[in-house]
Amino acid sequence: MKRICVSDTMVETPFKIKIRIGDAEVEVGGEREEVLETFEDLESIVGLVREAFDIASSEKKSNGKHKPDPSQFPKIARTNQCSEAVISLLQTDWGKTPRTIGELREGMEANAVFFPKTTLSGVLVWLTKKGDLRRWKDPKRGYLYVVNEKEE
Repeated sequence: MKRICVSDTMVETPFKIKIRIGDAEVEVGGEREEVLETFEDLESIVGLVREAFDIASSEKKSNGKHKPDPSQFPKIARTNQCSEAVISLLQTDWGKTPRTIGELREGMEANAVFFPKTTLSGVLVWLTKKGDLRRWKDPKRGYLYVVNEKEE
C-alpha cells in the first residue's frame, strides 16, 4: 500500500489500482473518487503509459542491448586483429566523427568482427599511447577516439 508522509505521521492511501501492460506496471492511488475520475480518461492514460514505456524500452536498446544495424556502419575487411579493425573503422568517413568505445564495438560487430570489451579497451589505450589514436574525455559521452593525423 502506498504511504504518504503528512507532517511527521504516515498516512495510507485508502484506494489504489494497478495497471500492467506487458512487463510494465503503473499504480494510481488516492481517494476512491479521485482514482475513478482519473480512470475516466483511461484510454489517454494507457496511451501515455505505453508511450513512456516504449521510450524507456528504446533507451534501453540504445545502451548496447540490441544488435547494431549494419547499414549504419562502414564496411571493413574481416580481421583477427582488434587494432586493425579499430583503425579501419576510424579511417572511414564515419570515423572522422569522434567515436566512443561502444560505437566502435557496434561498428565491429556490424562487420562480424567480435572482440570482448576488455580487449577493445586495452587496444584503444595501446593505440593511443603508440600515437596512432587521439583520445579525450567528453563529460556526456565518455572517452572519444579518432585517428591521430601525424605531422610530417
